[in-house]
Amino acid sequence: MINVVEKIDDFKTLNEMGKSGGVVFFGSSYFSRMNINELANNEEMGGKIYDRSVQGLKLVDSFKLLESGVYELNPAKVFVNFGEEECSSENFNVDEFINKYEWLLLNLHRNCKNSKTYIVSVVSSGKNATDANSRLEALAKETGCTFINVTKEAFENLGFEKVFNVLKPYMRIFPVSFAQAMQMA
Repeated sequence: MINVVEKIDDFKTLNEMGKSGGVVFFGSSYFSRMNINELANNEEMGGKIYDRSVQGLKLVDSFKLLESGVYELNPAKVFVNFGEEECSSENFNVDEFINKYEWLLLNLHRNCKNSKTYIVSVVSSGKNATDANSRLEALAKETGCTFINVTKEAFENLGFEKVFNVLKPYMRIFPVSFAQAMQMA
């Protein structure tokens, strides 16, 4: 069981060192295992990157962490990834899941007014994840978000680095320099 109060305190402590206008990763198990900060340290991303993901966090519990995990950082971009825990449940209801995701996006849009939101696909196998991802893609279009499908890279055992490389072009805050563009080619 996740101690939400402890996580809020952890995020508040980390935020004291943070800066506005960066990129925030907010999600559950997949993002928390990805070691986003370590991968970003090897790149010139043009801005600060903060990982506010929590192992085992369910979407319904994420609302308690929005203030300290996302809003306080006033991000330029937010990457959201939830659904692993929900999709593996026998009682998974895709309609309820999408309604909660829509509520999360509404809160992000209200409280991070100048922020761009990216929905990263659920990284889980099975019919539930497939249904959830197709609905999340539609939700992204409806809400002005960008849907990023990383399931191919994740399931072909290409590792977190390949998934990070899929996300990387979306993470840049400033235009890419010529040298960076040549590295991407």
